[in-house]
Amino acid sequence: MILTESDLRTAAGEARKHPTEFALLEEKMFDEAESYDLFISHSFKDKDLVIGLRYKFQQCGYSVYIDWIDDQNLDRGTVTPKTAEIIRNRLDHCNGLAYVATTNSTNSKWCPWELGLADGKIGRACILPIMSGRFNGNEYLGLYPYLEFSKTAKETRDEFWVYDQADRNRYIVLSSWLNGSNPRIHQ
Repeated sequence: MILTESDLRTAAGEARKHPTEFALLEEKMFDEAESYDLFISHSFKDKDLVIGLRYKFQQCGYSVYIDWIDDQNLDRGTVTPKTAEIIRNRLDHCNGLAYVATTNSTNSKWCPWELGLADGKIGRACILPIMSGRFNGNEYLGLYPYLEFSKTAKETRDEFWVYDQADRNRYIVLSSWLNGSNPRIHQ
């Protein structure tokens, strides 16, 4: 299932019910010794959606890097060589990148650059479409696998799945994809 804005707003509400967890949003600082499963490339204008997305990833056992949470002093408003170098460094600490595809991210200065950088640097970049009625992505987004969120085969838990853009029958669980496996055919 492709996540919707409504799904993520509900998840953000759930995250806010856990005061200790939510307080970490205010206190976290980047740690050079820490590594992350995913770098979340998104528009800051989608901040509320990203809180819900972070909660869903954490519920599935994934660690995620989100610039305004993990690097609160980072200047997202200005494109500078210093900011670009920080982003490059942060990608070195991540196993992959999820590009949160919304109208805001397609209009962002940073998101398309982060997507291309991660693809070249890590080789593990995917699209995470967020639906809000109608979404018109850019053609280049069709070059990357995409993420969906749904139950496992035994319906025991929710999980993120990586799908091949060209063949919906080719998919793999996110953790395996982050470890280097590619989507495979399922009938």
